[in-house]
Amino acid sequence: MKDKKAIILAAGMGTRLVAGEAIPKPLVEVRGLPLIVRVLRSLEAGGIREVAIVIGFRREMIREALARHSARLDITFFENDEFEKPNGTSLLKARSFVEGSTLLMMSDHLWAPTLLERVCSYPLASHESLLGIDRRIDRCFDLDDATKVLTAGSRIARIGKMIPEYDAIDTGVFRITPALVTALDAVDGEAGCSLSQGVQALAERGDMHVVDVGAAAWIDVDTPEALRMAETLIDRFGEQLEVPAHYSAADLVSD
Repeated sequence: MKDKKAIILAAGMGTRLVAGEAIPKPLVEVRGLPLIVRVLRSLEAGGIREVAIVIGFRREMIREALARHSARLDITFFENDEFEKPNGTSLLKARSFVEGSTLLMMSDHLWAPTLLERVCSYPLASHESLLGIDRRIDRCFDLDDATKVLTAGSRIARIGKMIPEYDAIDTGVFRITPALVTALDAVDGEAGCSLSQGVQALAERGDMHVVDVGAAAWIDVDTPEALRMAETLIDRFGEQLEVPAHYSAADLVSD
């Protein structure tokens, strides 16, 4: 794996999962381990050595919690005092960390190692960025809230939660270059900017690629229902989320 650096966005309030709770979303436990610790351990197992974590809401709790978990990672924290703004604003806070090809993921997404391998193996030019997508739409646990993607060959044509036509789902795992930071700068404003806005800007230049993650399992732990599903996946298929290719979200709910 060429990429040795990754950014985790962990600044948001996560109200759908932790409304009224005393802890921030990245510290919600899934079978005894906080979400963000699971992400860090997966990155470490994948050969990543440097990690930037963008924190905002209840950031000191996250710092303190991670200090209690050992990891062979060089972790740098970037603070986002505008954590109520969209996630693109969080990435801009860590712009100095993006010097070349860098992984980017969310603190509330869990994924199998093969997903990371696919994203990292795709050839990428310095002016391009990449998103891991899932073309098996029935695998998505919460389709209404998912970010949808319309592809054109190996590139993104459109991206967004509400686009009317799509053929894939955003897995939340990116490989970015400074090109995405520049695109976010161009669309940033008083209300901030979302990753999807920056991705769309790159897509319109033909510089935003996709890689199909194939049978690799993943889940966005954004609601109590998704948390229960994540625990079901771990209980049934193990920490590596080695889910058989024929399973869909509907299968797991009905089993």
